Amino acid sequence: MADRLAGPARVPVTVRAYGTRYLRITVRRHDDGRFTWLRTPGPDHPGSGPLPGAALRAMLDRAGHHPGGAGLVLGRPEPPAPRPEPDAPDAPDAPDGTDPPDPPDPSSGVLYDVPAPFSAAVLLQSGEEAARNAVADALRAAGRTLRRLHRERPPLPEPPPPHRGLDRLRSWTAGEPRPGDAARLRDGVRARLGPRLWTRLADWSHATAPLASRTLLHGAPSLGWLVPTPWCGGAVLLTGEEITVGEPAGDLGWLLGELAELRGAAARGLGGAARHRPGDFTEPARALLEGYLGPGPHPAPPEGTARHATLRLATHMHDYAAYVGWHDDLTAYADLLAEFLDAHGEPALHW
Repeated sequence: MADRLAGPARVPVTVRAYGTRYLRITVRRHDDGRFTWLRTPGPDHPGSGPLPGAALRAMLDRAGHHPGGAGLVLGRPEPPAPRPEPDAPDAPDAPDGTDPPDPPDPSSGVLYDVPAPFSAAVLLQSGEEAARNAVADALRAAGRTLRRLHRERPPLPEPPPPHRGLDRLRSWTAGEPRPGDAARLRDGVRARLGPRLWTRLADWSHATAPLASRTLLHGAPSLGWLVPTPWCGGAVLLTGEEITVGEPAGDLGWLLGELAELRGAAARGLGGAARHRPGDFTEPARALLEGYLGPGPHPAPPEGTARHATLRLATHMHDYAAYVGWHDDLTAYADLLAEFLDAHGEPALHW
C-alpha cells in the first residue's frame, strides 16, 4: 500500500546543460538529493574508447580513498532508455515473437554520481572570495590524489590508451584536417610563432615519456572535472574517460596550465577572465602545488611540467576553434602561447 501511495518516482530535474560540438554535459538533481553528470559526445566527437576495466578501476579506487585527497568518481555507461511496454502501439513485434534488439546508440554518454552541481570552473568564475577559497581547497585535495595516483606502479595496460588531448594537438600541428575553425587558427598561430616556436610546439606535442617514468594518468584533470564539496575530502574529481599512460608531469602540467592560462587571460582582459585580477589565480595554483609536492618549501615540479602546461594551453586553443568556433580573442591567446613557448613554459611554474 505504501508503494502505491508513493506513486512513480519523479523525473530528475536538469540543473545545468552546456557543452560544445565535442562534448555535452547535463547535470541533473534527483529526488534523493544526489546529482548525476551525464557527458555525451557531440557531433564532432571522434568516439571514445572503453571505460577502464576492473584492474584499472581498482587502482583508481585506491588512489581516491585517502585522507585529505579528492575522491575519484568513476564514470559508468549511461543506462539505456526504458523500453516501451509490450502493449504500447509503437513497440514493433520481432519476426520470431521476441523483443527486437536495441540498435547501438552512438550518442550514449558516461554517467557520474556527483555530490554537488557546480564544478570548480563555475565557482571560480563567480569571483567571490569564498568560492576561490573552496576551489583552492579542492585543488589541494586534487594534487594529493594525483600524486597518489602517480605512485601506482602495477603492470600498465598494453597498448596504453592514447592521450586524447595530445592526439588532437598532434593532428592539428601535423596539418591534418580538423573540424570547425581549427585550420584558420593553425594558419594564424603558425604565422605568429614563426618557424622556431612552431617547431618547438610540434616537437613537444609528439614527445614521448621515457618508459621508466610512465605511470597511470588521469589524462585530462581540469577545473571542469573537479567538484568542490563538503564531503569526500573536500572535492571529487571525475575520471575514467581520459585515462592514459605517461609521465607524472602530464597531469600536473595540464591542470597548472589551465590556471596559468586564466591568469594570462585576466591580464589581457580576455573573455570571462576579464572580470578577474591575475592574482586571483595565485592561491589556487599554490594550493595545487602544495597538494602535489607537499607543504613547506616545495621541491621542483616533475620534469616536463612546464612543457605540459604549454601543451594544455595550445590544446585548449585548438578545441575552442574546432568545437566552438572562431573568436578574435584567439589572436591574443596566440601571443600568450608564444610567450610560454619562448620561455620553455616557465611562466606556468611561477606563482
